[in-house]
Amino acid sequence: WLLWMMADSALPTGGFVASSGLEASVQAGYVHNEETLLKFISSSVHNYALSTLPFVTKAYEISQSESTDDEKVEQLIKLDDFYEASTSNAITKRASKAQGTAMLMLLSKSFGQLSKSVVGTKLKLQVRLGRIGGHLPVCFGMACQHLNVSLSNTQELFLFLFVRAIISAAVRLNLVGPYYAQTLLAQCQEFTEEAWKLGRDVQPEDAAQSSPLLDIIQGTHDHLYSRIFNS
Repeated sequence: WLLWMMADSALPTGGFVASSGLEASVQAGYVHNEETLLKFISSSVHNYALSTLPFVTKAYEISQSESTDDEKVEQLIKLDDFYEASTSNAITKRASKAQGTAMLMLLSKSFGQLSKSVVGTKLKLQVRLGRIGGHLPVCFGMACQHLNVSLSNTQELFLFLFVRAIISAAVRLNLVGPYYAQTLLAQCQEFTEEAWKLGRDVQPEDAAQSSPLLDIIQGTHDHLYSRIFNS
């Protein structure tokens, strides 16, 4: 039941305002029809699985460890700093921080009685103090572990939410209609599972961009003449 709740599009984590570079790609002419959109999603989710999913996995493992709560918080802070240093463009960082902070808020306000996460509370305080950014992969992995979602479900959910957010953005950009969007989401299952298998055992030290062009295009988002998304 909790997993279905986490997959709900109504979950207030801020993903609705992110296009993950799709808006910039459309305006640059790289995505202009259903075929190029599918290629964009495939490249994006493989890139995400290899560059970002490892931090979700590590955050989950830290939260699951036998360390004290304070030790876990310190390890998560270091992991968050590592992700900050590993992320090359400011647009991605901004979106990640906004959604990560929203995930911490969700954990305390909506699921507080279920998780009673001391680590989550302390991590949220560190974000408020400005000590860390509170990036999405770190906060997501930690939150899912405290909610007793399995690691494999956490990893697959993370990629599913990423793909669904891109398709939702495509609808609002008038690239596809709402009915075809569901067809498209079903078509994404195979290569999303492939991406998960590629990235599920990767450590943060080995995380890498598999599609640098996507990163470059997303970095141009703030220079668009008009835009409806924040990334």
